[in-house]
Amino acid sequence: MLIVFRMIDQLMRPMHNLSVASKEIAKGNYDVLVHNQEESKDMLQLIGQFNEMARQIKASRQGLDTHNLYLETILKYSFGVIGLDKDRNIQLINPVIGRILAIDDEQQFIGELCIKISEKNTYLEPFFTMAQDRFEQELGEWSEEVELTLPDRHVLLSCQGAALDTSGKALGYVIIVKDISKLNRAQKKAAWGEVAIRMAHEIKNPLTPILLSAQRLRNKFLDTLKGKDLEIIDKTTNVIIDQVMSMDAMVSAFADYANTPQIERKPTDLNALIHQSIALYDAQSNITIEFDLSGDVPELLLDANSISRVLINLVKNSAESVEEGRDLIVNVTTQYLPSKGVVRLSMTDNGDGFDEAVIERVFEPYVTTKVKGSGLGMAIVQNIIEQHDGRIFAGNVEPNGAIVTIEFEYTKENV
Repeated sequence: MLIVFRMIDQLMRPMHNLSVASKEIAKGNYDVLVHNQEESKDMLQLIGQFNEMARQIKASRQGLDTHNLYLETILKYSFGVIGLDKDRNIQLINPVIGRILAIDDEQQFIGELCIKISEKNTYLEPFFTMAQDRFEQELGEWSEEVELTLPDRHVLLSCQGAALDTSGKALGYVIIVKDISKLNRAQKKAAWGEVAIRMAHEIKNPLTPILLSAQRLRNKFLDTLKGKDLEIIDKTTNVIIDQVMSMDAMVSAFADYANTPQIERKPTDLNALIHQSIALYDAQSNITIEFDLSGDVPELLLDANSISRVLINLVKNSAESVEEGRDLIVNVTTQYLPSKGVVRLSMTDNGDGFDEAVIERVFEPYVTTKVKGSGLGMAIVQNIIEQHDGRIFAGNVEPNGAIVTIEFEYTKENV
């Protein structure tokens, strides 16, 4: 009888161990292996195969975890993603979509149609109308670039969509969005830079002999001619000299835009820099500068001279946006937004605002509606802010006026 019990124990113990190990793996414990000291050749083989299976499951799970982490990182930081079911109800919408499309609390739209988003955010209607049209065309996959004017900025988006199906049966849809505004600006800037270099070479070189020739004509004939001849020579040579000087200044400004000097960033008190930079404008009789500077704004890594140039340029633009004799109020605000890791600087005025015809291109070179000016001021401002890894947006406010918002990224490790 003892021999029978011993044989049963030898058979049941390894089976029990296999059962316990299987339950542990089912719970997610992939480190479980069955200790293999059985005398039975068949049982030794069975346990060996089980342990090999457990190792493969563990390796596959680790690979899957890595893959999932990679996907989650992309979804969290790189691309905006909207996942739809077969009825086009939203099943997934990641936080990046909220940031790219300026949607507050994007998770509230889970289970809704995309039209619900555009109903609450009308500026997104062109985007979702385009996506719906592409899905209705049953293209399978599509890719588009879309320009949108958001409440605080103008963006260029790269959008891709795909239908998810198997064996011809629709399972759902996915929309992937990336903000390529910065890339687009960088490409334009590079193109303008090449134009500037060519202009400096082709235009600026002949200006000096033209200027010298006009001056020689004045020196030779102003003392010898009289009457109408003297008046003509004086007037025409003055026009030539003035226009040459104007062209020289224009080409020099363009070259400055293309060759933005390197900056030297140091820990800087932004609020103090604001007071220091625009204090002179506050002394003018028709300009009032109002400050609303938050006391919790941390020090930032800034090039003080470059940021001072930005601030002066922005106030100068505001001053030039009002009719002569009209009082101007400029409000300068700073905020620290810890949840976003951002320090925000906003400058609002009660001038005439940006012309609607150019507001979407206000940071491009030679975009201006002013009679005087090179049209490079805002382009240079954007260059400086981007050198600081910041972002700048421009818009209009009601009932009249303009707003320029600058955002600097802030982390304690970077200061």
